[in-house]
Amino acid sequence: MNYDVVVAGAGTAGLFAAYRLAKAGLKVALVDMKPEDKVGEKVCGDAIGDHHFKSVGLEPPRVGVDATGLFEGVRVYSPSKKAYVTARGVGYALDRKAFGQRLFRMALNAGAEFYGEHFVIKPIVEESWIRGIVVKGPNSVKEIRGKVTVEATGAAGAVRNKLPGEWWISEKVPKEDYNAAYRVVAEVEEEQDPRYAIIYLDVNIAPGGYWWWFPKGKHGVNAGLGVRPDPEAPNPKHNVEKYIVPKIEEAGGKILHAGGGIVPTRRTIPCMVWNGIVAVGDAACTANPIHGGGIGPSLESSYQAARTIVEALERGEPTLEALWPYHRRYHQAYGAKQAGLDALRIYLQSLTNKELDFVIEKGIVTDRELSEMGYEGKLVDSIISKATRALTLLTKPGLLREIVAAKNYSDEAIRLFENYPETPDGYLAWREKEKALFAEIKKQFWGR
Repeated sequence: MNYDVVVAGAGTAGLFAAYRLAKAGLKVALVDMKPEDKVGEKVCGDAIGDHHFKSVGLEPPRVGVDATGLFEGVRVYSPSKKAYVTARGVGYALDRKAFGQRLFRMALNAGAEFYGEHFVIKPIVEESWIRGIVVKGPNSVKEIRGKVTVEATGAAGAVRNKLPGEWWISEKVPKEDYNAAYRVVAEVEEEQDPRYAIIYLDVNIAPGGYWWWFPKGKHGVNAGLGVRPDPEAPNPKHNVEKYIVPKIEEAGGKILHAGGGIVPTRRTIPCMVWNGIVAVGDAACTANPIHGGGIGPSLESSYQAARTIVEALERGEPTLEALWPYHRRYHQAYGAKQAGLDALRIYLQSLTNKELDFVIEKGIVTDRELSEMGYEGKLVDSIISKATRALTLLTKPGLLREIVAAKNYSDEAIRLFENYPETPDGYLAWREKEKALFAEIKKQFWGR
């Protein structure tokens, strides 16, 4: 039961990490609570942009095999539904299970050994190291040891959250940085336009989030909503049943599957490594803060993590210092943009329906600008220019100041993560800056 790497979790992040590591010639154990035939099943929006596959060198899905449709973009509607703006870009509506099974077969064919129906009980902690995990299988409790453990157990963080509190990687994520989501997958008689994934902004239906309608081909749909956890927030399942299920019924729909979960919608956890462990995917909070899409970033995080683990083991022990380059690699590829989007997420969650209507219906954000925001993670200057003209005419200087502040905060967050410390020695000072910045952003906007 000794391996080079133990991968805890067979979601997208864990599967791709196991594949990359096994392909590099390492002895890999892949552990998951699901049996083999259930790997790939996951409650999510099932959408992913094509650019993520290009970034990590993975063959894109094929419609009819592990995808059910091809998107030309994402269309975002104002709360009144009188106007919309479209982020252009090729994307896929995945057959989530088939896609997961493809990654699973890739990992097994590369040499990874699978332990299905095994639940993580706790990490194996020896002094300042993690040396693997203790798991409960169908017939026994066992230790699976590894030089490196990849924490890929999703938002639950079944490994990371059981590590000693003084380890940087074990820092807890605030509840307000998650979204509680619920969705249904349905067959519908009414023909859908499969070209666009649809997002609706409405703080009454999905406070702190949005509700979506993602076509899966011409006669299928993935529809649901996410809300920011709050004592006064509605139960997402209740609101799906109240607002979305009737629309599915109007379309002659038959619900095939329903389920919910928790999605991290923020920047990454501040520190993603320790001696003998690396966190990837939702366990490291890599999902896009604006739309919650986690499949693409999870692939990117696993790609960069696997690269770093291989190099660390080639050079010797997988110490904190040896695994540290993972941070800068991920942040250069996606994490800095993600931090900028997190600043915008906090601002957007403070807006009323009236304010959201104004921004979209007055053309403050165009298709091109929305696309640029998605790819770069920041507000572009042209948005500020148009907002200045529109808001001056309507005498709304307060909203204008907030838009300018949101842009400045977003830019500052990007710079901060682009300059992540090159060694652990600089971490504590960097962490204080990061903590102060996002505390200020939340105070500025959530206290409005």
